[in-house]
Amino acid sequence: MIALPKFLASYGKEIEGIKGLVAKSQNILITTHSRPDSDAVGSILALKLALTKIGKTVTTHTPDEPAEFLKFLVGFDGIKIGKLDVIEFDLVIAVDHSELKRTGLADEIKASGKPMIAIDHHITSDRYGAVALVISDAAATCEMIAEIIPALGISLDADIATALLSGIVGDTGSFQHSNVSAHVMQTSSKLMEQGANLRAIMRSMYGGRSLSALRITGRALERVQANPKTGAVISVITHQDLEECEATVDDLAGVVNLLNSIPETSFSFLLTEYEKGKLKGSLRSEPEKEVDVSQIAKMFGGGGHKLASGFEVVGTLVKDESGWRIV
Repeated sequence: MIALPKFLASYGKEIEGIKGLVAKSQNILITTHSRPDSDAVGSILALKLALTKIGKTVTTHTPDEPAEFLKFLVGFDGIKIGKLDVIEFDLVIAVDHSELKRTGLADEIKASGKPMIAIDHHITSDRYGAVALVISDAAATCEMIAEIIPALGISLDADIATALLSGIVGDTGSFQHSNVSAHVMQTSSKLMEQGANLRAIMRSMYGGRSLSALRITGRALERVQANPKTGAVISVITHQDLEECEATVDDLAGVVNLLNSIPETSFSFLLTEYEKGKLKGSLRSEPEKEVDVSQIAKMFGGGGHKLASGFEVVGTLVKDESGWRIV
């Protein structure tokens, strides 16, 4: 038995459960949440590369298109998108998903009767699965997987390390968010020692802003409003805005954090109509502001972390004399 690092010391039962299910399975599906970010994509690709090393047949899945700026990661082109027949797999691993429904395969997974492993760092995780390893103190699911892979007796390599570091960089805001801990920095250092290409990560994720991204960011900044009662800074983006700016939701990456940097605010809130009739809310705060935005997200059926949460609702943004509202 491999001795567990301090980070996983309290989760020996879960690690043994993961080992057992992986050992008994040959054909494995790894899935994550809708509109997957770098932590989600980095997690599924790193696990695929690792499990392939021990002879497993692995399929990676996202409910919809992953962000194009992550295409530099090994295995990106092999990700399956949309609905899948889960019955053909021996095991399902869901990562960074918070709730099973966000994988887009909840009904299929439950109906298949196949065992499932959940690996997540969201405090609002539904913990659905035969084994659920949830560490809400982790800054990213990739931070967890960087420890889980060696605990399974599988060595890291440069491609795995790059996928994992991309998730950590994304979920820590390039090591600027309050979730950065000594363990995050130690893990990142170890990944770079294994060959993680930080330069490629930064160039792909932050190396340039397209004209469409600048346009849609400008549109969001034009609409910024501050609520003097709550201290909230709010902005909205309609589906028409995205079309006029020839932009995607990915082009709005970082905007809610930019809003949160405005002095004397309690939290920031960006509401985006990413498809006609479908809205995504993103919320951010800081430790000193003492606002738990996950509680706000829960009011709309969402969740996440105390300082970074989100939700999705059905509706359309319209503007009248009283301002923006959802109909």
